[in-house]
Amino acid sequence: MDVFPSFWRLEGKAVIVVGGGETALRKLRLVVRTAAQIDVFSLTQASPEIEAMAEADKITLHARALTDHDIAENTAFAIVATEDDGEAEASVALLRRQRIPVNAVDRTALCDFLIPSIVDRNPVVIGIATGGAAPILARSIRETMEAILPARLGALAAFSQRFRGAVSRTVSEGPLRRAFWERFFDGPIAQQVLDGNESAANEAMLTALNGRDVHRQAEGQITIVELPPSEPDLLSLRALRKLQRADILLHDAQFDAATLELVRRDADRLITCSVSDALHRAELARSAGKTVVVLALPGQTTNTHYETLRHGNSVDSLPHALSA
Repeated sequence: MDVFPSFWRLEGKAVIVVGGGETALRKLRLVVRTAAQIDVFSLTQASPEIEAMAEADKITLHARALTDHDIAENTAFAIVATEDDGEAEASVALLRRQRIPVNAVDRTALCDFLIPSIVDRNPVVIGIATGGAAPILARSIRETMEAILPARLGALAAFSQRFRGAVSRTVSEGPLRRAFWERFFDGPIAQQVLDGNESAANEAMLTALNGRDVHRQAEGQITIVELPPSEPDLLSLRALRKLQRADILLHDAQFDAATLELVRRDADRLITCSVSDALHRAELARSAGKTVVVLALPGQTTNTHYETLRHGNSVDSLPHALSA
């Protein structure tokens, strides 16, 4: 990665914005959604919308240049969004002397960090960045994700947050708790929240927490995914989902880093010498309640392999990524 993604906690923090025009306004529309104290410095007449933000006490507007005395100890970062090159360079230099991280809009060389294109389903926030190489591409990806993601995704995250304490008290073991949450997000309660029926979802969640299935052991499972070793783009959505949920990945040595990057990061990864070896190891792990993915090359897995696993009723076969 050329840049490392992170998210700032801004409760009790200050943010500085330099500029009062359209460029500054675009950034302010994002920052004012946070809990930060925002100070805006503009040498020119600020836009009407920025002035309206000041009148509504969403920001503090200063009709002058930024000085050293304006930088508080709790300043998290600054955004330099002025159209004046001289003011921008002077502001960046001043902020860096004070060790304040800076984003200089449309001046990538002056940036300490980049502001991504953002999908906001608070508290779910998704950032899409191209390292400054293709902002229009980032915007296009954001538009696609906005269309795909449910409008009430944030409400679902907030709902689960409200029950985290109760679930932790009821289900103390980590693997069982993870299994509970996986059933929740895949099941009808989550769908009720997404549909806006939180009253019914609350009742169903309380019933689930008091039911006998709450302590149900996670059932082990084996999934075989056949894939050309350097073509991760051929993965189906179903196969990708399996990779993201694996406890253990068993794979041929030919699979490259781009493919392995798609696997759940906490999964144990083992290189195997043959499909038979992989399936033997997978069956041992499955019997211990683990979710296992065997990543095999096309044509490596025979009908005998599949029939052996099906006889034990333990496999979810994806014999070819394109048809999975």
